[in-house]
Amino acid sequence: MNHSSVRPQVRPAHVWTLQSPTETRLDNGARLWLYQLPGQYVISAQVVMDAPLSCEPAAVEGCATIAVRSSDEGSMLHPGSRLAEAVEDIGAIYAGTARQSSTVARMEVPVSQLAAALRLLAETVTQPAYEKADVDRHRDLRLAEIEQTLARSSALAQIGFQNAVFDAGCRVGRPAAGRISTVEAITRDDVIAFHDRWWRPDGATIILAGELPPDAAQLVDAAFGSWTPGNQRAAHEQTLANPAAPVVWVIDRPGSVQADLRIGGFGPDRLDPQWAALQVASCAIGGAFGSRLNRVLREELGYTYGAHAGFRPLPSHGSFVVQTSCRTEVAAPAARAAIDLLNVTDEPFTATEALDARTFLLGIAPLRFQTADAIADEASVLAGTGLPASWFNDQQAQIAAVSADQASAAFSAAVRPERLSVVLCGDADQLLTGLEAQGLAAEVVTIDG
Repeated sequence: MNHSSVRPQVRPAHVWTLQSPTETRLDNGARLWLYQLPGQYVISAQVVMDAPLSCEPAAVEGCATIAVRSSDEGSMLHPGSRLAEAVEDIGAIYAGTARQSSTVARMEVPVSQLAAALRLLAETVTQPAYEKADVDRHRDLRLAEIEQTLARSSALAQIGFQNAVFDAGCRVGRPAAGRISTVEAITRDDVIAFHDRWWRPDGATIILAGELPPDAAQLVDAAFGSWTPGNQRAAHEQTLANPAAPVVWVIDRPGSVQADLRIGGFGPDRLDPQWAALQVASCAIGGAFGSRLNRVLREELGYTYGAHAGFRPLPSHGSFVVQTSCRTEVAAPAARAAIDLLNVTDEPFTATEALDARTFLLGIAPLRFQTADAIADEASVLAGTGLPASWFNDQQAQIAAVSADQASAAFSAAVRPERLSVVLCGDADQLLTGLEAQGLAAEVVTIDG
């Protein structure tokens, strides 16, 4: 009996498009994006508010995060644990986050309980109780979280990288959830003031994704229609580069046998006309397992278990970063090898590299957006950064047309090896000598938690 079978033909990756939403607007000014996704019976409802981290008073940075984390601890209508019990009774899950671009409150719920979920979500957003005990507890939890963060080498390297790349006056250069000195100062009054000023429908977008009932828009209006507008819009921060860059910094962890490494610099945002080409380039250089950085640093040199690189866009500008970890004795040569690999001017991307990157980026899209929650998350990023709902599909079409020459030119213009900062967290006594031998004169710095 012949058990052989014909190998299936692998087809070229094609442009996959995201479902377009129905877009309307409530009378209070909030936008409404409805994504109708047949078969997705768990609805994702998200409220994206124009409340970026840059709106926080400098003395109490972290209050935006405490406002989100405390918002479901009780409301005016459901005080204390009654709110959590009401959410649990309908099989819903609530969460939220404060981002550089916006503040997001979200709820996932079975479609049969959508009306009740929207009422509770609106209640959580518009009428949180913010009891002093709850705010104090979340403040203390954040302080404990900071202590845990400062004990991790990878986290220290990332904080150091932010400090190295961005101007000291920019909010993006500091921890999103605040530092010890600012979090300690947060009071219930600070949280209430931030909420009352910035949690408003002005500039907000309400997103629903899933198999929506025909009256979904009416349900949203019934829940959020009475949400009162404020009298001002957020002033989004203009992100600036660190004028002292490039720098080579070592964060000392005496006795560490491993070093965490970050290499990168100031970069573009999603509005850059070369963004599609940069996505193909970053995938080829360090965004996939077969990328240049991973192939050389892991497979050929054996310095690391893996290396990753990519652009991290913000509402204004952003960064490019290479990140990896390796044994202390090879950290310096690993840094030098990574910097050399980023010189795409001397070694442009090949047609095969560009094809592989395009295929990966286009092919992964259907897997990324299998659930209503994933689609709502993407929509919330677009809404929070002021981009239209059509932006993702436009990018997919542009990515499909990027050539190797275009990817090389875009990357060479955005990432100049001589302008990149290097940050390592590890044993300074061992790292400094090795870095100097690689032509990287380093300075030991401390991280302010």
